[in-house]
Amino acid sequence: MSADMNNGQQHGFWDRLRALLNPNASMEAPTEMVSPRLAPCDLSGLQMDSTQLLRRPPRSIDLHAASTLMSGKRILITGAGGTIGSELVRQAASFKPSKLVLVDNSEFNLYQIDMEMRELGLDVPVEAYLVDVCRRNHLTRLFENTKPEIVLHAAAFKHVPIVEQNQSPAALTNVLGAKNVFDASVEFKSEAVVFISTDKAVNPTSFMGATKRIAELYAQALDVAQTDTRFVTVRFGNVLGSTGSVAPLFERQIAAGGPVTVTHPDISRYFMTTREAVQLVLQAASLDHGQRGVVTHDGRIFVLDMGEPIRIVELAKRMIEAHGLKPDEDIKIEFTGLRAGEKLFEEIFLDTEKLIKTGADGVLLASPTMIDLPLLNPRFADVISYAQSCDEVKLAEAVHHLVPEFRGPSAVADMAASQTAAE
Repeated sequence: MSADMNNGQQHGFWDRLRALLNPNASMEAPTEMVSPRLAPCDLSGLQMDSTQLLRRPPRSIDLHAASTLMSGKRILITGAGGTIGSELVRQAASFKPSKLVLVDNSEFNLYQIDMEMRELGLDVPVEAYLVDVCRRNHLTRLFENTKPEIVLHAAAFKHVPIVEQNQSPAALTNVLGAKNVFDASVEFKSEAVVFISTDKAVNPTSFMGATKRIAELYAQALDVAQTDTRFVTVRFGNVLGSTGSVAPLFERQIAAGGPVTVTHPDISRYFMTTREAVQLVLQAASLDHGQRGVVTHDGRIFVLDMGEPIRIVELAKRMIEAHGLKPDEDIKIEFTGLRAGEKLFEEIFLDTEKLIKTGADGVLLASPTMIDLPLLNPRFADVISYAQSCDEVKLAEAVHHLVPEFRGPSAVADMAASQTAAE
């Protein structure tokens, strides 16, 4: 089409073309309603009201040691566009690193956090890379080019029901992806790797929790096996307002007039705000810098003290009341039953794990069982191989070999049914 054609000529051309392609169609094309795609909900309003929802004030956290750890360093963050990853980016940027390397496999999420950082006008170089952590060659080239000193690994598939239905791809991201990031960190001699884990890795009933526990095992083994790169694993529970969590769901359901859906009357979870969780992660990661001798390559795992667990139905009632409405009158609450892989309550450490105070408020140390790297590697390779071949029967067996305490959804359903019957 000629570049000199004016607007009126262009419209006439397209009208004639439509008529030729579909003679019976109206010459006036129907209007298409375009709805902008919204970014993941950050629930900034809930962050402001966290004291009301969680029934406790936000933690006051000293980040002096974290500043010492990160100031002037090249920092790489995987999963940088997610709820935790993007908050890691924001807080890491405040410590004046020499470079921020943002990594995500979602173009939209990466664009969002990259633009946010650039619009702030910070005096910190920011580089954004569209990289899937499962692609070892791409990740290796990225590490070779950026040479990160601090690696914050937040990339993972985390939504329990979705992971239950997609176990092979989830195992690839959560296990192979973690391995690739950890191996590259050792190869290019990063100073420290911070692995974001979950309380669902403790006595896991979900496949997601089991895969995160396997990644914990690898981080522990690498931490013990070498001394150049320190590995820090941090476990915490649910983040209030994170993408896929109950709070954004309840907000949408309340806005629609209800009902608000809760899986079980007794289900409970630990909750923190995004800012609290990330600040405690950074504090845990920097403890060895601020307090020499607390941890040095012993494979321990930091556990964040998240206060008392909250019954989800109580959270739903508080959110309804925060809108000036009455639960079960203005907005109904319905119980839908536990989903595959879902626990009634979460644990942040095993009964066999001895928790040790670190001297930092809100951060504890656990000492989970470890597997030496030579013994771990063959079984780890089995998990990856079966995930790559989509053999989910053998994949489940391989996961169970590494995480024998892993209990599948059927065991959880039986436990919930027996508990309900007892009541």
